[in-house]
Amino acid sequence: MKKMKRLVVVFIFGMAMLVAARQLIQRGKIAHQRSTPTRGSVSSTSRVEAVAAPTVGMIDLSVLGRGDRTRVVRAVRERLAGGPALDLRLALDPAVEPLVVVSLSRGQRPAWVAQGRGESYSAALEEAIKNLARRSSAVQVEEGLLKIDLAAWVGASELADRQGRIAIDRSLEGIWLEKGGLMLLPEELLAWRIVDSKRKLRPKRLSLYLEEGGRDRASAKLRGPLRRLRFDSFIEGEDGLVERLYRGNLLEPDLSPPALLAAAVAGGEYLLRHQKADGNFHYSYRPKRDNYDEGYNLLRHAGSCFALVELARDSGDRRFLAGAKLGLQALLKEARSVPEAATSAGEVLAIVSPGEEAKLGGAALALLAMVEYQRLSEDFSWLDQARALARFLVFQQEENGHFHSKYFFGKPDDEPFESIYYPGEAILALTRLYRIDPDPAWLNTARKGADWLIGVRDQGKAVEELPHDHWLLIALNELASLTVDESYPSQAHKIAHSILVAQRTTSPWPDWIGSFYDPPRSTPTATRAEALVAMSDLVRARGENPRRYVEGLLKMAAFQRRTQFTAQSALYLRRPDLAMGGFRRSLGTWEVRIDYVQHNISALLGLRRQLESR
Repeated sequence: MKKMKRLVVVFIFGMAMLVAARQLIQRGKIAHQRSTPTRGSVSSTSRVEAVAAPTVGMIDLSVLGRGDRTRVVRAVRERLAGGPALDLRLALDPAVEPLVVVSLSRGQRPAWVAQGRGESYSAALEEAIKNLARRSSAVQVEEGLLKIDLAAWVGASELADRQGRIAIDRSLEGIWLEKGGLMLLPEELLAWRIVDSKRKLRPKRLSLYLEEGGRDRASAKLRGPLRRLRFDSFIEGEDGLVERLYRGNLLEPDLSPPALLAAAVAGGEYLLRHQKADGNFHYSYRPKRDNYDEGYNLLRHAGSCFALVELARDSGDRRFLAGAKLGLQALLKEARSVPEAATSAGEVLAIVSPGEEAKLGGAALALLAMVEYQRLSEDFSWLDQARALARFLVFQQEENGHFHSKYFFGKPDDEPFESIYYPGEAILALTRLYRIDPDPAWLNTARKGADWLIGVRDQGKAVEELPHDHWLLIALNELASLTVDESYPSQAHKIAHSILVAQRTTSPWPDWIGSFYDPPRSTPTATRAEALVAMSDLVRARGENPRRYVEGLLKMAAFQRRTQFTAQSALYLRRPDLAMGGFRRSLGTWEVRIDYVQHNISALLGLRRQLESR
């Protein structure tokens, strides 16, 4: 019995100790939760100690003028080269701790990046400079571009959700990692996909990026508390003065005729850099991964050749003409005879895409590029092939003027396909051929096609409902100069007005101005710009003032230039040199495709001609 009583006492004592232990553990959890952000916890076994977090708040950096920013960059450059210690004395709120990031471009590799903090901006920059000097050579300092980011806003401490996602605008906001004290710019997060499209944090990508930049990977602790940051950014410009950046791009790019030509030339050099020895192009480049997507599009290949010819004409650089010739030689290997369409006039050729189908637009753009190549080079050895492609366009037209979009060598598609743009491409190509080969069949077919689009497809539509058919508007400008039919300039006016009505002229995001769609994309903006260039030519030829169209074009060009990879915007990519000159799909999606580049080249060259004609 006594033994049983002892066991009961021991049991009760053990249970009491267990309850007390559980209470202590629970209290510890509560205390820990009160001292950390609201979701998750931070591992106590991490070797990286938490660094004192910056003060939450905002600082107004707009008081810094261009002269102040230029003085900062010049002082940093002199200091990197062994100059005197910094003594900037900037007129800013001293109550907010200065946080800075200094970046130095390095050609074919991502920029060197260093951060600093201190009681003053001079002290913070000194810390960053010391770090940067340890990794960069004298040659890199001399040749590289300097970019400086000053933290303008620091958010409260927060944690990712259970899926590792954070509430961040990754194109405008960077992060501060409290464990390790690492600052990351928005451009770094995007370029290396450290925060992916679902806003999920990717620790392995951060580790690879830090290793590439010679930075301490021990600070790569994404699984802890962080703070979002916004920056005021500026970079060295070509004139010795600094340029302010927004979303990593020049907010107010140079739109002078020489600058527009330089931007178009950079686009052409991108195409040549990504053209293979056989004349084909790497169709789609992914600069964040530094690789190419599979797949191809012969229409866009032909359009790229056309843009290269335009660039050769306007720049006088024969490299672009040679690239166009190489591309056309490759394209003609995809040409095939259409026996059932042959006439007494000669052979009929189509450009055959995968699936044994020949697209109206494929033959049209191939014809357009060949005609423009022959006009510029005065080498008319392809004239017979051009005529054969034109006969295919004639063959694809019904008696009423309607064009069939596809011809099938094999089994037709289950569902019929009607392209918005192929008919306009065909009309334009035929009018351009007519100028070097005045066969009435070419002009008659073009006119019938235009009449059907105006009188049937677009008949009765309100101006705001008209498709922004840039190829048609360019073709209508040609027809207006070849005929006296007033329906062509009238329809051109309607399409141009529809474009201007739809153009974005205000936005909470200043870099969206001038664009179309939400979010805005580079190519829809560029194609509409090509249309307004043609409209400006048309009204100028009629003695009218194209001012309203040129004003729209200037807004478009500013947006287009923000989507182009430049020395400023390619800083953090794996291979900045391969992306340079390419036009991205959008400000947030960085894929570069040859047709994005093609349309932007043509649009910028067109605006340049308009400005030089004023």
